[in-house]
Amino acid sequence: MEPLPHQATLFQRLRKGYHLTPADGELYRALEEHQAAYEALFNGLGLTLRKHPKGIFYLIASETATPTTRAREMGLFMLVLIEHVGETRASIVPGLFEEPFRVEQLPHLKRARYEAYMRTIDVHDTDDLRSIIRTLQTFGFVEADGDRFRVRRAAFRFLDVCQKAMDDRAMDDEGDGEDEPTPPSADPV
Repeated sequence: MEPLPHQATLFQRLRKGYHLTPADGELYRALEEHQAAYEALFNGLGLTLRKHPKGIFYLIASETATPTTRAREMGLFMLVLIEHVGETRASIVPGLFEEPFRVEQLPHLKRARYEAYMRTIDVHDTDDLRSIIRTLQTFGFVEADGDRFRVRRAAFRFLDVCQKAMDDRAMDDEGDGEDEPTPPSADPV
């Protein structure tokens, strides 16, 4: 069997959790053009290739896998950022994806509630935030340059988590009638 285009590179990136978007150019096009063949290849390895409606390719090893510490860190970081953007910008999607962010301007350690969330994942200073941003970059969720970063299309997966949490909460509120606030769940990927 002839190897698929960029097979080794795509396998290496995807198995490490990277999320490919159209911004990944040739690699993305190879995956999109040979999607069925790649799906079969990954299925044979016990992996599932997924394509998000926003054009994001990623692998899933198991639907029942417990989120890793890194996944929880990334999730909580992004959930705080999304909530902040929702409170400070006219619209979440353009506010999240169109403007770059600077580490020193992030709300994560500036508001008591956010700071309490960050402490639950052992984040105490901007160096810890930078570490999470590097992890987000490794997985293809952001592009970082020094203390500035831009959120990539792959972060729509976090918006999906937020929407699901809101939907679940609305259903819970309908069921029990209580409005007790709870901290956000950090289970994005």
